[in-house]
Amino acid sequence: MKRMAFFQSKVFTNASWLLAEKILLTGSGLLFLVLLTRHWSVEQVGDYQFLLALLALLSPFSSMGLNSIVSRELVLTPHQTPAILGTALVIRCCGAAVAMLLSALLAFWLVPNGLFYIFLLLLLAQLSHSFYVIDYYFEAHVKSKVSALLRTSIGIVMLLIKLIMVINGSGITGVLIVTAIEWCLFAVAWVGVYCFFYNSKPAFAWSTLQAKLFLSRGWWLILSGVASIIYLKIDQVMLGWMQGSEAVAYYSLASRLSEVWYLFPGVIVASLYPSLIKAKQLDDVYRVKLQRICNLLCWMAISIALVMTFIAPVLVEQLFGVEYGPTVLILQIHVWAGVFIFMRALFSKWILIEDIPKYSLLTHGGGAIVNVILNFWLIPIMGGEGAAWATLISYMAASYLVLFLCKPTREMAMIMSISLIAPILLIINKVNKPLTK
Repeated sequence: MKRMAFFQSKVFTNASWLLAEKILLTGSGLLFLVLLTRHWSVEQVGDYQFLLALLALLSPFSSMGLNSIVSRELVLTPHQTPAILGTALVIRCCGAAVAMLLSALLAFWLVPNGLFYIFLLLLLAQLSHSFYVIDYYFEAHVKSKVSALLRTSIGIVMLLIKLIMVINGSGITGVLIVTAIEWCLFAVAWVGVYCFFYNSKPAFAWSTLQAKLFLSRGWWLILSGVASIIYLKIDQVMLGWMQGSEAVAYYSLASRLSEVWYLFPGVIVASLYPSLIKAKQLDDVYRVKLQRICNLLCWMAISIALVMTFIAPVLVEQLFGVEYGPTVLILQIHVWAGVFIFMRALFSKWILIEDIPKYSLLTHGGGAIVNVILNFWLIPIMGGEGAAWATLISYMAASYLVLFLCKPTREMAMIMSISLIAPILLIINKVNKPLTK
C-alpha cells in the first residue's frame, strides 16, 4: 500500500515530469551534437563546444548562488513569494551584468577573431538567464509539470530550427544566433507563466530585508558556484588553449555522453528536496531517508559507468564516426566521475537543509584547485585523456574525500561511504540472518 501511495503521490508525479522533460531535451540535444559531427569538421565542432564552455563559466553569476536558497524560502514562507522572487531576480541580473562586462574584456584573448562578435551577442543574451529563477516557484510548489512543458516545448522547437539550419549548411554563427534568441524567449515565457499562475499583484517585489538574507546566506554559494563551474568546465577551456579545437571536440563529445546521465540525480533530489526539509524535524526518519537516497544515487551511477565502459568503442563509432576514435578512452575514464556527481546532488541539498552553505565553497574550491593543477600537469602529457583523469580525481576529491576534513560534513561522508559498500553490507546482512535464527 505504501508503494502504491508513493507512485500516486505528488512527489512521484513531479519527478516523472522532470525526468521525462530531461530525457527528451537531453536526448534531442545529443542527437543535435551527432548531426554536427556529420556536417561540420572536427575543428568546427571544437570551436562550438569551446564557446559554450566559456559561456558556462558565467552561469554562477546569473544564479548568484540563490537557486536552492530561493526554493527553500518559497517552501518555508510562501506568503512572501513576490518579494523572494523579485529580490532574487534583481540580484541575479546585477551579478550577470558584472560578469558579462568582465567576460567581454577577456574575450579579446580567449575567443577566436571570427567568433568574437557572436560571443558578445551571447553574453548579452545570457542576462536573460536571471529570469530562470521563476522555475523555483514551481519546484517549491511541486508543480514541475508546468516547468517541464515550458522548457520542452520551447527547447524542441528551437532545436528543430537549428537542426534544419545545420542540414542546410549553416555554420557556427547562425546556430549561435538562434541560441541567443532561445535564451531570451525562455525569459519572456517564464515571466508570462508565473504571472498567469500567481494571480495576486504585484507578481514581483523588492525587499531589502530579503536581499540581506540572500546575500548573507548566498555569498558562500556564489563563490562555491564559481569554483564548481571551474572544475566542471575549465577542462574544455584549458584543452582549447593548450591543445587546440580538435582536442576540445574529442573531449566534449566524451563528456557529453558521460554527463547526459547527470539529469537523473538532479531530478530525483529536486523532487525529494521539499520532503527532506520536512523530514529534518524527525532525526531518525531524516537519517534513514538520506541513506536510502544516497544508496540509490551511488549504485545507479556505478551501473551506468560499467555499461558505458564496455559499450564505448561501438557507441562512439556508431554515433560520431571512426574519425572520433580518440573519444573512446576519454569516455571510459570520464564516465566514472558520475559516481561522485550523483552523490554530490544530495550533498548540495543537504548543506542547505543543515544551513552550512560555506562547506559548499570548501568542497568546490578544493575540487577546482585540484582540477586546474592536474589539467596543467596531465594535458601536455596525455591530452584529452589527461583532462579526463583530472576530472575524475577532482570530482572524487570535491564531492567525497574533502568531506572527511571537517566535522560538520563527516556525517555525509559516512553516508556516502556506506553507499559505496552497500552491496557488501547487504550480503553480510543476508548471511548473518540465518545464523541469528
